Amino acid sequence: MNLVPPDYAGGSIVNLAASLLQAFGIQAPNPPCRSELLSPDLLAAAPGVVLLVCDALGRNQLEKVLASGRAPNLERLVVQAPGGVATLTSVFPTTTTSALPSLCTALTPAQHGMLGMRQWLVEIGALGDMLRFCTVAERPQPIDAELIRSGPTLYEQLKIRGIPAVAISAKAHEGTGFTDLLHQGAQYVGYEGQSEIPYLLQASLEQHRGRRSFHYVYWPLVDTLSHLYGPQSEPCALEMEFVDLMLGKIIDSCARAGHTLLLTADHGQIALDPARALVMGQDLGRLLRYPPAGGRRACYLSATNPAALRAHPLLQHQDLLVMPTNEAVAQGWFGGDCGQYRSRLGDFILLPGDGCQLMYDYGQGTHPNRGGHAGLSAEEMLVPLIAVPYR
Repeated sequence: MNLVPPDYAGGSIVNLAASLLQAFGIQAPNPPCRSELLSPDLLAAAPGVVLLVCDALGRNQLEKVLASGRAPNLERLVVQAPGGVATLTSVFPTTTTSALPSLCTALTPAQHGMLGMRQWLVEIGALGDMLRFCTVAERPQPIDAELIRSGPTLYEQLKIRGIPAVAISAKAHEGTGFTDLLHQGAQYVGYEGQSEIPYLLQASLEQHRGRRSFHYVYWPLVDTLSHLYGPQSEPCALEMEFVDLMLGKIIDSCARAGHTLLLTADHGQIALDPARALVMGQDLGRLLRYPPAGGRRACYLSATNPAALRAHPLLQHQDLLVMPTNEAVAQGWFGGDCGQYRSRLGDFILLPGDGCQLMYDYGQGTHPNRGGHAGLSAEEMLVPLIAVPYR
């Protein structure tokens, strides 16, 4: 199993967020991107920056889209980019609930504490669903966002300095715990459909004309369709045609405003074979202090007896890497020692091999996907960065 660790020293989405803070004259909690990946001049001299985050559009998937000839605006953007397509890493785990907080704070997962889709919250003695901000239970209970909030967002820091900061994302997500965590301090502009995005961006750029501003634009459906059909499926290719149409309009808006446009992703996706799914049964569950945390591509187990759990037949499977959590932390997967958040991780991290996924029945059955993320494969970890200054 070939693992690609996060590059928090200057080559990850954490550092991209740090570069954004630096461009607006704000001290970042982590180093900015290395200059060969993102020249500081592309951001510092711009009257504003638009960051387009296309969920799950990994570097591998982007290359296939470009090769297909079905994304002419994306091709145009690459040609216009002084550095072409740079490659960043995501964070670990390579999942939205860990990666987007890093993009919105410039903090590593070890620093912001969002360490997976599900994590044990010792403060409330329950397994938390960190996307829905509720407990994982037959009758879920809401989780107070203040329990999770750590450092300030980019928007809060920009707001203090009088710099307009706008988040354009789905209207359906407005007011939810996870969205509030990400976009605290932003002017949140919700869309009902994809066709609204260029219109809302153009209207906001005009509203803030003459002032330096930051706009974050998020589109989730590449991720959704990749889970359902696989990242290299025809539905995903068709989705990219629609994304490309949207991108063309966004390019035009940035060009008119003279803003720098950045395109990236929070993580990639890897194709999964439902027939190779590994199911964690109740016999394994009886060896745990609480149900498995994490997700299907990076699972956290907390044992009542670590030696007995390590000897379980499933953990001997040839398609499974079993990593002691302390070793993963020491190797820097999370970007620090996790401090007060260490209790959220358990004793072992399980990483399925390419094409494989782990499943556990939390009460609603097991449902294999055809695409997934959270692990350390190149498909999941490597994301593109395209930076174009329009001035």
